[in-house]
Amino acid sequence: MTSRRLRHALPWLIPLALIAAWVGLRGVGGEPAPDGFTVLLDGAPKGLDPRFATSDFSVKLSRLVFSSLISSDTPGGKPELDLATDIQITSPTTIAVTLRDDAFWHDGEPVTAEDVRFTLTTLDDEGIDSPYAGLSRRIERIDVHDPHRLTIHLTQPHAPFLHDLAIGIVPKHRMTEQGLFPDGVIVGSGPFRFADRKGDAWTALEAFDRHHGGAPALERVIFRTIRDDNARLLAMMGGSGQLLQNAVAPLLLPALQGDRDLVIESSPSFKYTYIGFNVTHPILSDARVRQAIALGIDREEIIEHKFAGLARPATGLLAPSHWAYTADVATWGHDPARARALLDQAGYTDPDGPDGPQPRFELVYKTTTNQFRRSIAELIAMQLAEIGIAVKVQAYEWGTFFGDIKSRNFELCSLQWPSVIEPDLYSWIFHSRSIPTAENRSAGANRGGYSNPEIDRLLDEARAEMDRDARARLYHKVQAILAEELPYISLWHEDNIVVRQRAVQGYQPVPNARFSGLVETRWAP
Repeated sequence: MTSRRLRHALPWLIPLALIAAWVGLRGVGGEPAPDGFTVLLDGAPKGLDPRFATSDFSVKLSRLVFSSLISSDTPGGKPELDLATDIQITSPTTIAVTLRDDAFWHDGEPVTAEDVRFTLTTLDDEGIDSPYAGLSRRIERIDVHDPHRLTIHLTQPHAPFLHDLAIGIVPKHRMTEQGLFPDGVIVGSGPFRFADRKGDAWTALEAFDRHHGGAPALERVIFRTIRDDNARLLAMMGGSGQLLQNAVAPLLLPALQGDRDLVIESSPSFKYTYIGFNVTHPILSDARVRQAIALGIDREEIIEHKFAGLARPATGLLAPSHWAYTADVATWGHDPARARALLDQAGYTDPDGPDGPQPRFELVYKTTTNQFRRSIAELIAMQLAEIGIAVKVQAYEWGTFFGDIKSRNFELCSLQWPSVIEPDLYSWIFHSRSIPTAENRSAGANRGGYSNPEIDRLLDEARAEMDRDARARLYHKVQAILAEELPYISLWHEDNIVVRQRAVQGYQPVPNARFSGLVETRWAP
C-alpha cells in the first residue's frame, strides 16, 4: 500500500482495531439471526417473487429460490440451460422449448409447460402489473404441446428475448385468482427453498433436496443485513458471518487482511460505473465539453488509490469478456492539456489563466451519501479543477438522489449498472424513445436526454437481428459512436470482492455478482 492510500485508510483502520479489541467481535450489529451459514449484506431484499424483483438483493435471493428456462448466473457469465433441456429458434418469431422432466416445485409438484406459459403470458395482467410486463407484450401466444414441450410465438422478431427467458418461473397451481402468491407463501423450484424472514433483518433459505441440479451442501443459509460498514466488518472478523460479497470498500480490506481466519478474493465482474450527463444542459450539450471532462479525469489514480487496484478501466457498458464488446473505440486517458484545448475550442476559455482562481464555468455533481462513493466524487471534482472546471459535489440519500436523476434534475451524476449482460440495455439507456417524459416516466433510462437518429437505427436493427455475429457488429458501431459523443463517461468495471471464512470452501463468484456459487459451497464450522 502506498503512503497516500494508507492515509486514506487509517481513519477506518484505527477505529476498527480499537473496537475489535474492546468488544471481542461476537454478534456485532443488526438483529439476532438464527444459526446457519451466514451471508452478510449491506442492504435487504424487498421480496422474492421473480416477477417483481428489481432491487439488487431481491434479484440475487430470488435466483436461488426460483429456477428459469436459462441462467446467466454462471462462472463465465454465458447463458446455460436450467429448466429447459433444449431451446430452438425455428423462425425469427418462433421458439420451441423442451423442459426437463426431473424438475419439481418445493411442494413436490412437477414443473410443467403450463407453469411456463402462465409466468410468461401474465406479467402484464391487471392484477400482476410486473415491471417485466414488456416480456408478455412481446408474446403473441404460447402453445403447450404436452407437460414438457411448448412453442412461444412472438409478435415480431426480438433478439433479446432469449435473455428474457432468464426470468424465474412461478407455480401456476399456487397462485390466487389475482395471479399472486398467497400472503407468506413463496414456492419455487430453485436449489434453496424459502424458510423464514424477519423484516429487513434477515432471510433464511434451506436446501431443496429434490433440486434438478442436485441438493446444495449447505443445509441452511441466513442472509443477514448489517447496513453499518464497521459493524459488518466486525461481524466477519468475529466469526458471526461466513461470507461477504461486494459489501466492503476496497480501502477497508487491510483491516481484514491480518486475520488468519479470513480469505479475501477478487475476480472480474460485469459491473459498470459511469458519470452521466444531462446533455440538454447548455454547457454539457457540447460534446467537446464532455470529452474535455473525460480527459480531465485520472481513472488510473482513482482505481489505484480508491479501489486498491481492484477495478479495470471501462470503455463502455460491456466488459471485455462480453461477446458484443469491441476495443476499437475512442478512449479518453488522462490528458489535462488536451482537455484545456477542447474547452478553449468550445468557447470556455480560462478567465485568468491556468494558475488563476477563477473557473471557466461551474457544474453540480450529484451522488449518494455513501461515504466511499462521495469520496470518489470529491476526488473527481479536484481533478476537474485542474482544467478550470469548478465542480460542486452534492450528496443525497438514495431516494432523493434517484428521484432527481429520474426527473433529469442534475448536471453530472455517478451511478452503476450492477450487471450488464444483454446488450439491448443500450436501447433502454440511449435510444430516444427511452427518454422519460412527464407523461411517461417509465419510458426508459435515457435520463440525460441523449438523442441520435443513427444510434436509434442501429439499436432497432440489433434488436431485430437474430444472428449473434451480425448483431455484435451492430453493437460495435453503437459503441464507437457513443465513445465519441460521450453521453456517459465510462469509468471502470469494479472487481467482485469476496471475503470468506477460511473454513468456507468451494464458493465461486460469478461475473454478475449473484449468489449461485452457494450451491457448490461447503462449510465445516
